[in-house]
Amino acid sequence: MRLKSYLHQINPLFSSPEAARRLLRVVALIFLIVLLGAVYNFLRSTLNNELSQRRSYMSSAITEAQAFFTTRKALLESLSLAAVYQPQPITDDLAPSNDASEEIHLRLGSPGEHQWGLWLTQRMRDYLEHKQLTLLYVHAGPQYEVQQLFSPHPETTILPRPLLTRLSSLTPGEVPMGDELWLTDHSSGAARLYIFTRLDERFADSGWLGLEMDGSSVSEALQNQDAGDFMMFSSLGGLLLSSTPNLQLIEAVQRVKGESFFGFLGSRWWPDHVVIRKQLGTSDWQLVYSFDLYALLRTLFPQLLAALFISLFGMALIGLLTHWIEVRLIAPALHRIQALIESEAFSRDVIQIAPVALCVLRRSDGQVVLENALSQQWLGNGSERQQLCTGWIARAFEANRSDGSDYFETAGGRHLYLSSAPTRYKGEDVLFCAFSDITARKQIEATLEEARRLADTANEAKTLFLATMSHEIRTPLYGVLGTLELLARTHLDEQQRDYLRAIEGSSGTLLQLICDVLDVSKIEAGQLALELSEFNTLELVYELVQSYAAAARAKGLQLYACIDPQLPEMLLGDVTRIRQILSNLLNNAVKFTDSGRIVLRVGGGHRDGSHSDLVWQVSDTGRGISRDDQAMIFEPFYQTGGNTNVVAGTGLGLPICQRLTLLMGGSLRMVSEPGLGSSFSLTLPLEAGTASPRLMPASPLPARMIHVISPVRELAESVTGWLRRWGARAQVGLSGCSGHDSDSVLIEVHPGILEQRLEPGWTGPLVLACGDGHHATPTHEGAWQVNSNDLRGIHQAVSQALGVWVNHDEHHHDSRDLKKLSLHVLVVEDNLINQLILKDQLEELGCSVEQAANGEEALGIWENGDFDVVLTDVNMPRLNGYQLARELRRRGCSAPIIGATANAMRGEEQLCFDAGMNHCLVKPFVLRALFNYLALYEKTAHEAAKHFERRKIAAPGTRHSGAPPPGGEPRRSKPPPAWTVAPRPGTG
Repeated sequence: MRLKSYLHQINPLFSSPEAARRLLRVVALIFLIVLLGAVYNFLRSTLNNELSQRRSYMSSAITEAQAFFTTRKALLESLSLAAVYQPQPITDDLAPSNDASEEIHLRLGSPGEHQWGLWLTQRMRDYLEHKQLTLLYVHAGPQYEVQQLFSPHPETTILPRPLLTRLSSLTPGEVPMGDELWLTDHSSGAARLYIFTRLDERFADSGWLGLEMDGSSVSEALQNQDAGDFMMFSSLGGLLLSSTPNLQLIEAVQRVKGESFFGFLGSRWWPDHVVIRKQLGTSDWQLVYSFDLYALLRTLFPQLLAALFISLFGMALIGLLTHWIEVRLIAPALHRIQALIESEAFSRDVIQIAPVALCVLRRSDGQVVLENALSQQWLGNGSERQQLCTGWIARAFEANRSDGSDYFETAGGRHLYLSSAPTRYKGEDVLFCAFSDITARKQIEATLEEARRLADTANEAKTLFLATMSHEIRTPLYGVLGTLELLARTHLDEQQRDYLRAIEGSSGTLLQLICDVLDVSKIEAGQLALELSEFNTLELVYELVQSYAAAARAKGLQLYACIDPQLPEMLLGDVTRIRQILSNLLNNAVKFTDSGRIVLRVGGGHRDGSHSDLVWQVSDTGRGISRDDQAMIFEPFYQTGGNTNVVAGTGLGLPICQRLTLLMGGSLRMVSEPGLGSSFSLTLPLEAGTASPRLMPASPLPARMIHVISPVRELAESVTGWLRRWGARAQVGLSGCSGHDSDSVLIEVHPGILEQRLEPGWTGPLVLACGDGHHATPTHEGAWQVNSNDLRGIHQAVSQALGVWVNHDEHHHDSRDLKKLSLHVLVVEDNLINQLILKDQLEELGCSVEQAANGEEALGIWENGDFDVVLTDVNMPRLNGYQLARELRRRGCSAPIIGATANAMRGEEQLCFDAGMNHCLVKPFVLRALFNYLALYEKTAHEAAKHFERRKIAAPGTRHSGAPPPGGEPRRSKPPPAWTVAPRPGTG
């Protein structure tokens, strides 16, 4: 009962907030004391462990020092025991021995007296020399004499007079039998230590045998980094050897009494060194090791720092925790009841003035427990509200409820968004609901959706317009390009071929303009894809320069190319897009340059393994671009001002070039100065090709001198570099060579047309390379004219001038020397011109052709014929190519069907495949592209013979497709022109 009453008395004291604060501070103090005690024990244990380890190091060092002196003492004892007493005088210094160099007999004492003899073997001498020990003998005669028996040093040892006096004053009784005498000397400046022992205790006049030790060798033996600094004292307390300059420490050590000592010493009122002292064996010398206490503290600095950090951190943590408990737990306890009351009133006020509708629904009956004015206004009080409340409560309290949101529209047309969460209110399960009015947002979304639909409709209309325009232009353009290709396979002279190349280049430019318009649409839609293939750098440069050579000559401009001889000929990249960018840059240079020159430079940049940065630079001497225009030059549809004499373009060329460059991972940089010209640099990361270059000669040029001269130094150096790459001995300039040197070849490289000779006095082999030259055309005896941009032609002309015939036309044969395919083809085409072009192209490939003007006519012809391939246009009236392909497949046609379309939009090829076609050709396409697809279905010779025999009987007037065309063998011409845009075979 007393205990219970006592507890009742102290309960209010400990239950008050103030008592809890006192108890908290007591607990914090206890934790602080425990923390500091743990830190103290840690530091004490760490210091004791370190001192114990250091003491073991010093004891070990003293043990090693004692072993050092013990070995020398044992050596001296063994030498003294090896001495032999000679009762009869010996007159010879050396006694007979089998090998005088192996054992030496030393005579101890003066001649004519009783003597002692000592034999020193070679091993003993080597040992004394290795240990740097000098062997001495002190003769105890009327006057003590010193005899040096062996010394590792060339100089003679002189025993100081005080030591001789000390030895002479000793009687046999003063040094016990078997003991040694330890002496030191500092008279010569360097400390020397001596150990002496009587040669024979039986004779008082036997003398002393001793060892002399150099102080430096002793110091080296006593040095021990782990044990600290050392000091050696004599029996009188004098310092013999020391490795520390601390005189105060030496004096403190000398003041310590006793033979052995370990403890702390200091020069001040606090210790600063830990010292251990012991006596060395039987001698009176004492060895002392010491280390700085501050060095010990520095070694223990991490532990001291960690202990300090733990102490500070612990005190701060205890203080913060105490403060946090007081602020967060104790102090708020006094205000909780009042805060709860105020919170209840405040919550009601917030719910009433909130800009959203809020209400609390009871779970048991769905009744509203609490709501604000907006909830009454938006939800109303009708039956619809009761149904909604019941549904919300049922979904909110489901076991697998995932989301507490909902969207609904009221009867008044208001769109509301519900966010709800089940909770507890006044001891009941309730659902707290918040409603947001999203009517305005819904109206905005509807407006945006309508705007998006209108934009999509406009974009589809634009795309349809571009596709229709492309189709309508590509269809007649196919007739132009196909006719030009067929014309190129006929007999033409070189001038006609140049004209034909110019027409092909212009037609290709027209096709490129169409592609630019489509590229803008593709780039904006993100549908432009790269097609990687291997291409020849020299071919591409020659083709680009020749495409604009005629336009440059018409304006009196010099157009030439300079190619780095170190470049790889074959590269891997999208050659179509590279050609498109460079063509645009060259076209702009020709358009905006009135006089001077245009240079296409091709050089190499940074290389990383098989990857290299290729730099294409187009420089001109035109009017330049103003600084205001330079900032906007790559913007779409932007055109520079002041070009009154130039037909304005669309303003799409440079923006397309920049976007294509970024798509290929490169950069397009412009440098321009008004009045001086412009320079555009295209840098592309390309890989070296694996195919062998077609322009590289099969064998090197003969090793004869070739001189290259040109009004443009850069052009001469470029040609010279390529000649050296091909194995020729080429140099720029004549360098004193005579004009009639028949062993050398002179190449005159003119950047434009040939107006006058650079070296009219040259009579030897001559190659004239100019902008309007042809392919290795001999002009007269000993002279050849060639195009300065045709490196293949320059190589052929040089070879011919050196008397070596090189046929470079082999690389042209691949596109025109096409083998006969012997296929029976059904051509379905509604355009009459395209029918004729397709018929001629197929017959050129050795195929027999039957034609149909539309899909319905093609179905009738198919039923009555035996065809190997069906080549159909895609867009035709009545029955288009897609419908024709589906109908043929439905009727069991297994022959390959190839679609031809002038629509270059993305997705056209997939539409052809979905319709049942095998391949898709994009007009205009060249003969090589058509051959690549048809060659996949080439018939064997036996099958072709029977097939053609059947067709010959059925149609006697049809020309045999395997026979050569009228006029003899098939003509050979140049590779496919730049306008080939057909996809690769087998992509479907």
